[in-house]
Amino acid sequence: MLKNYDKKLDHFYDPDGRLIQYPAKRPMRILALIRIAERMDAGRKYTEKEINERIRQSIAFQDIELIRREMVQYRFLGRQRDGSEYWVENDWREVYAEYIREE
Repeated sequence: MLKNYDKKLDHFYDPDGRLIQYPAKRPMRILALIRIAERMDAGRKYTEKEINERIRQSIAFQDIELIRREMVQYRFLGRQRDGSEYWVENDWREVYAEYIREE
């Protein structure tokens, strides 16, 4: 990950590893979303309730909908138009490779 951002991002997490505040800066947001996406199973279909639960386990604040929308917007998640089904996008690691490569 981008080391200077990754170190700063640690301040946004509680001792249990849950995000306590959504970062304002885009690079840090992407790093936070990567941490959440890494907890989800590729190739699996999720209901909205299941996605919400995965997000709830990753954050310490209440705005699950914000994180879910951001994950769709930044293409970590795909979804059916009606919101009945969600999945992890296959290519998010390639799209954000510069954020996850070891330096």
